[in-house]
Formats: sequence, C-alpha cells, structure tokens
Amino acid sequence: MTALPNIVLVHGAWANGSSWNAVIEQLQADGYRVTAPVFSLTRHWSALGEVIGVPAWKSLPSWFLIADGDQAIPPDAQRQFAPRMGATTVEVSTNHVAMVSHPDEVLQLIKTAAEAVVATT
Repeated sequence: MTALPNIVLVHGAWANGSSWNAVIEQLQADGYRVTAPVFSLTRHWSALGEVIGVPAWKSLPSWFLIADGDQAIPPDAQRQFAPRMGATTVEVSTNHVAMVSHPDEVLQLIKTAAEAVVATT
C-alpha cells in the first residue's frame, strides 16, 4: 500500500490558515497529514520561501483552482498564469476564498492532486 502524501495548504493574503478548516478536517479524516502554516501579511511570501525552499510549482506537478467570480485576482489572469506554471486547472463558480465557500470542490481538487502524486512515485 502506498502512503498518502503530506499536504501543505497555504492561504492567500486576505485569509489565514483557519480558512482551510473544513478542508483540513475532511482530509485528516481520510488519513492525510495536513499542515496549514499561518504567515503574517507582511512576511507572507518570504516566509513561504523559507518553509518550502524551492517553489513546489517549479519542481512538482501543480494544480490550480480558478475562482471565476474572484474580485481580487481577475479570473482571466488566473487562466493566464496557471498554464504558465504547468498547472492542471479546475474552475469553480466562487469568490476569492473557495476553501470557505466551496470546500467540497476544493477538497476534490486536492485529493485528485494527491492521488496523481502518489501514482507518479
């Protein structure tokens, strides 16, 4: 039996680690080890670099959830950047914090990504 991968969930600038609570609870119930570090808004991106070293999207397969109702990051920009990083995309009709408003869709994306990572190892 292949072990489930560890999952690290990173919040955006207008959220914090608790935004992932509904998703984390279900992933843990399914046997995943999940971490959602909390970064201050002033050190968010530099702190993330300290935690993971090389950005995961540069060295591992990536998935990107496009929130088509996002008012903070225009969906067209999301559609442009996701393919540039080689990400598999999933689009959801939601706002900027999909993990809060649509946790089931976010959960399914994460599980699909985790299963793909396990299949390639």
